[in-house]
Amino acid sequence: MTFKQVVPSLFTAAAMLAGFSSMLASAEGEFVLAAQLILVSMILDGIDGTLARLLRATTKFGAELDTYVDMTSFGLAPAFLLYELILKNEGILGLMMVSAIVLSGVIRLSRFRVVDPFRGQHGYLGLPITTAAGWITAFVIATQNAPVDQIWLSLDHGPVATLFWISTLAMILLQVSLVRYSKPTKNPLVFVPFTVSLILLFFNGPLAIGSALMMAAYGFWFAFVSPFFRRQHLVLAPADEDEDEEHPVTLHHS
Repeated sequence: MTFKQVVPSLFTAAAMLAGFSSMLASAEGEFVLAAQLILVSMILDGIDGTLARLLRATTKFGAELDTYVDMTSFGLAPAFLLYELILKNEGILGLMMVSAIVLSGVIRLSRFRVVDPFRGQHGYLGLPITTAAGWITAFVIATQNAPVDQIWLSLDHGPVATLFWISTLAMILLQVSLVRYSKPTKNPLVFVPFTVSLILLFFNGPLAIGSALMMAAYGFWFAFVSPFFRRQHLVLAPADEDEDEEHPVTLHHS
């Protein structure tokens, strides 16, 4: 392995450690920190692929390593965060929910490795696992930063909790569905505001709450609305018309 190939893998390894550290933070009851570490892993996971392409240092090893990072940081860590925060008090229903999150992530990533030779560059079959992970972390940050008098902003009761849990269940079902999603674009009109909102999630108070709710709104739009506009909407990159037979879309139409 050359030096150029090692550099992206170092970022991938750092993303893995951030995901593992998130689980340690959840176990200690540091739920905001746990959510923030998932976001750190998400950022590092985006950097490693970009670096690999810029350095022309993509490898099969890096692609395999990235899959394990995705499972740790965006499958196990969010599930463990929700379990420690709320679900461990919900008996068998809580155990079933957290198990569904984990199993959906495993199936999603296993199928991704098998049916997508483009590694998501031409779009996705099923909702990307990072969407549900971002949705969960956004709500955890928002609710944990909410003042005591804002009891409506909670994950264990009220309309916000109902929206959160129904949408989370729908997202983990969409992860293993045949719904086609386009790859989000890096258009500055979208990427820059999204990056700023992401940074604000590492602060406390109203800024974090507002940014978290904006991030959750984007996740909701991407999961439930964007498939209907995947070729026309600004934030989605158009898919190629001449996709070959190995592309996941062939499974979608079979």
